[in-house]
Amino acid sequence: MDFSLIKTQNADKVCYLILPEGVSKDLNDDLQELAELFSLSFVMVEGADWNDDLTPWPALGVFKKAKSFGGRASAFLTKLCNEIVPKAEVELGLTNPQRTLMGVSLSGLFAVWTAFNTDVFQNVISISGSLWYDGFAEWVRTHEISPKVEGICLLLGEKEKNAKEKRMATVEEKTTEIAAILKGKCQGKVVFELVEGTHFSPVVPRMVKALSAVLGK
Repeated sequence: MDFSLIKTQNADKVCYLILPEGVSKDLNDDLQELAELFSLSFVMVEGADWNDDLTPWPALGVFKKAKSFGGRASAFLTKLCNEIVPKAEVELGLTNPQRTLMGVSLSGLFAVWTAFNTDVFQNVISISGSLWYDGFAEWVRTHEISPKVEGICLLLGEKEKNAKEKRMATVEEKTTEIAAILKGKCQGKVVFELVEGTHFSPVVPRMVKALSAVLGK
């Protein structure tokens, strides 16, 4: 696991961003603009095994012959909090900043899951999060969220429920259910919104909307 930085001078906020391989490179200019707009620095977390490191427990793959999900989120979260966060914040010159964790798709699932498993992040953003994941809504219902969480934003494309795979097609139903549960558990602000588009596309307008929701810009 590694990371790269987009640094904003005098920022006391940092957003840890987990994106599919290759996507973050295409967004470098956009991320620089967002960093300046929201007066924060970005830490792009790299090297995650997408199907294994970001899933909370093992599950079958979603398509025929697809690789199963490994369920190694606990180990990945330990590395993120104990290795990446301290190293990144030393490089950024930050001491106890306001931290936001943003993920999309499976990393959006991971982001919501972390809100129940660590006090490190004050804000959680899930863009097109895979909240259809087997048993996740039930798990959220029976676990307690960190009292340190100040804001949660869930954004989902209006067309995502049209997925051909049956489990993925439940994403709007499950996200709506989970948002309601979170509103009853979280001491901070919880925002859920359906937005135009498909699976995390277009992503930049969603990032702007989500950061605005949790940071109040």
